[in-house]
Amino acid sequence: MILIKLFFTFLKIGLFTIGSGYSMLVLAQKYIVDTYQWLTMEEFTDLVAIAELTPGPIIINLATFVGTRVAGLKGAILSTVGLIIIPFGFLFIIASKYLQLKNFPFMQNFLNVIRPIAIALITIAIINLFKTSITNLKTFLIAIIAIVLLQFFKVNPIFIVIGGLIISLIFKV
Repeated sequence: MILIKLFFTFLKIGLFTIGSGYSMLVLAQKYIVDTYQWLTMEEFTDLVAIAELTPGPIIINLATFVGTRVAGLKGAILSTVGLIIIPFGFLFIIASKYLQLKNFPFMQNFLNVIRPIAIALITIAIINLFKTSITNLKTFLIAIIAIVLLQFFKVNPIFIVIGGLIISLIFKV
C-alpha cells in the first residue's frame, strides 16, 4: 500500500508542477511533510540540501531519498519513476515538436505565462526552506556571505560548499 502511495504521490508532483525541480519543492513539501508526514520540515530541509549537493536534478534526488526512507529500494524506484514518467513524456513530445511550435502565438503566450508562475513557485520553495534553514544570526550570515560570493564575486559553487564544510568543522555551526 505504501509503495502505491509513494508512486502516485510523486506522479502527482511530476504531473502538476511546472518549471524546475525547485518549483516542484512546494508541492513535494505539501505531500511529504504536510499530508503524509513522511518527513518533518527539518528533515525535508536537510534532504533538500543533500539533494542539492548530490549529482542530478534536485527533485529526482529528493524523490529517491524519500522513497528510500519510507520504503527502501522499492520505494526509491517507485518514487523516482512516478516523478519522472509524465514529465519525460511531455519533454519528449515538446522536444520533438518545439522547432515546429515555437513561433506559434499560443506557444509564446503559454511560455510568457508559465515563466512567472515557475518563478513564483521557486520563490515560495525558497521562503519555506529559509524558515527552517536560517535559524540564528550565524546561519543568516552564512547565507548572506554565500549569496554575495556567488552573485557578486562569481565564486564557483564548489568552493562555497567546500568552504561551508570547513566552516562547519572549525566552528561547529
